[in-house]
Amino acid sequence: MTKRDGLSIDLRTVVILLILVNLPLWALAFFTVGQVESSVEAKIADDFRAIARKNAQTMSYAINHLVAEVATLAISPSVKEIVRKQNSSYSGTPELIQKRISEIDRVWLTPQSKPYAEPILSNTASQFLRQFAGVHSSVKRITVTDRMGAVAAANVKTVDYDQADEAWWRETFKDGVTGSVVIEDVTADLITKANSLHIAVPILEDGQDTVIGTIGNIVDISDLFPLVTGVKIGRTGETLLIKDDGTIIAGENLDSKASSQLAYIDDIRDAMHSQTKPDFITATAPGGIKKSVAYLDTGLSASYPALKWLTVVEQDYSETHAVVDNLIRKLLLAVLGVLVCITGLALYLSTHRRMDFTDISEGEIEEAKTRVARP
Repeated sequence: MTKRDGLSIDLRTVVILLILVNLPLWALAFFTVGQVESSVEAKIADDFRAIARKNAQTMSYAINHLVAEVATLAISPSVKEIVRKQNSSYSGTPELIQKRISEIDRVWLTPQSKPYAEPILSNTASQFLRQFAGVHSSVKRITVTDRMGAVAAANVKTVDYDQADEAWWRETFKDGVTGSVVIEDVTADLITKANSLHIAVPILEDGQDTVIGTIGNIVDISDLFPLVTGVKIGRTGETLLIKDDGTIIAGENLDSKASSQLAYIDDIRDAMHSQTKPDFITATAPGGIKKSVAYLDTGLSASYPALKWLTVVEQDYSETHAVVDNLIRKLLLAVLGVLVCITGLALYLSTHRRMDFTDISEGEIEEAKTRVARP
């Protein structure tokens, strides 16, 4: 007796098998992509934060070094001596003194100022300041004033004789006791492309807290910018120094960046004022270009309120996440390949019968043996 049993798989079984096999594959694929993307994002964030932190520290150190340089000039014996001498030359009421200063100020830029300007520009303090500026090429203008705000010494002739009406002078001298260091925010010279800071320091009487005058230094800080903007990151990445209003102080190309606004400054502002205050964000530039951005306050504004500067590290999102994008493509291709193979096998099994199995009785076997044994 022969028994034939042909087995086949119906379409519903195929669908169930496909779901059971592919769901874990897709879940594993998406989990792997998510893990890799999170790891890459964390690594990029750490690297960008490290660069922003280093640049902020570098700029803070550089500015404080400049302040220390001006403070060194403020304790120069020749500078202090000329200030004391001019302070002691005043007589009469404060009103009469101010009237005299105003008269000189009115003629300061005319030939009539010669009797007043020449003694000032030729005194020992002015000679010392010229020597100092000659050694330090970044120094453009040094001005020493007395307790009334009148110029007592300078390396070059100033625009005004009376400096007392300047905001920086009032803050530096104040009441003659509580004066402090003042830095005015960076200004860009449209002709020379130089970026200058005005640093003013009070001149104190030896062994006392009494302010007897001030010294101000206008210094070109353009040479400092490569310290924080010379880092090139891949093809699209760069480091920037900006003001908190988005004005770019320094970038890879200073000439073209000097008067530019950071396109995604609103994204940084939103992050700074959010509850979590993230220092690494994905910002959107014009044209919908995504940017991976890290930023950090230089901390200079704590001592010098005008210097609300941020260091920024940026790179196109498509470049920072290129590794993840490549992995996703390869992983999806691999999963798709497995899906095609499984689907093809399942479809084959659903449309083809299995190999038949034949059952042979013992009698039939003996009969076959007999036939074979016959001559």
